Order: sequence, then C-alpha cells, then structure tokens
Amino acid sequence: MTPAALYWLFALAITVHNLEEGLFLPAYAGATSRLSGRVTPFAFRFALVVLTAAAYVVVALAVAGSHQATQLLAGLAVVMVVNAVVPHLALTVAFRRYAPGTGTALCIMLPLSLLVIAHGLAADAMSGRSLLIATVVVAVVLIVVIPLLFVAGRFVERYASRLSANGAT
Repeated sequence: MTPAALYWLFALAITVHNLEEGLFLPAYAGATSRLSGRVTPFAFRFALVVLTAAAYVVVALAVAGSHQATQLLAGLAVVMVVNAVVPHLALTVAFRRYAPGTGTALCIMLPLSLLVIAHGLAADAMSGRSLLIATVVVAVVLIVVIPLLFVAGRFVERYASRLSANGAT
C-alpha cells in the first residue's frame, strides 16, 4: 500500500469513527449521568465535523509531500491509539455497556493508526523523538481546541435557532 493510500484510508477511518460517535454518543452520554450535560449534541457534532475536516487537511498536506504534516499525522495516529483505550475501551469496561466509538476505535482506528506510525518510522520519515514531539503537539492542540469548538458549536446552534425563530431560512 502506498503512503498516500494509507493516509487517505486513515482519514476515512477517522470519518467512520467520528460518524459512530456523532450518531450515538450524545444519547449514550445523556443516559450515563456521569457524562451528561457537558455539551449539547449539536456542539459535539459540530466539533466532530471540524476535527474530521482538519484531519483531511493534514492528510492532504502529507500526501502532497509536507514532512511536517506527515509527522503531525503520525502524532495524530498515536493520539488515536490512546483514544481507543482511553476513553473508549475504559468506558465500555467501567460502565459494563458498549461506549459508542469503541468498535471503530479498536477494529479500525487502532490497526490503521499503528500502520501509519510504523510506516513513518520504517520510511525514516521521522525518529522516535520527532514522533514524540508530534504526539505532544497534537495532544495539546486537541486539548485546547476541543473545548473551543464546543463553545463555537453552541454559538452556531444559538445563532441558527435565532434565525429559524425569526423565520429566516
């Protein structure tokens, strides 16, 4: 498999994973009292759409030959490996019920993430040190950006409801 095909497959896997979460996680969080009320379903889905689009941008840049994008993609792959275990597998075990996203995280994201990482290391596209740096960068960016996307999603949701309340289409 070419690196480009692997990267686009990784982006598609992120899409499938985020679709599963977007469709089923809001109801799951509402039914699980420890998780409910943190973010509206619209704001959550808004954040997923933006993050999925951002992944496609990174993949496109990596396919176009950007060394930095290739490293960020590998860093994202490490973050997705961690994401498969915490929170997905951990929530499934802790609540003794399937947590949305667990299946796609373990069956699709985990193997493809490991392939992206292995390819980057085997092709000398990065060292262990640069992979660690890229992983930290991606993790920090996500920790900062996700709450901001929730806020932006709530803003868009309120703005859209005002438009529809005023009869605008």
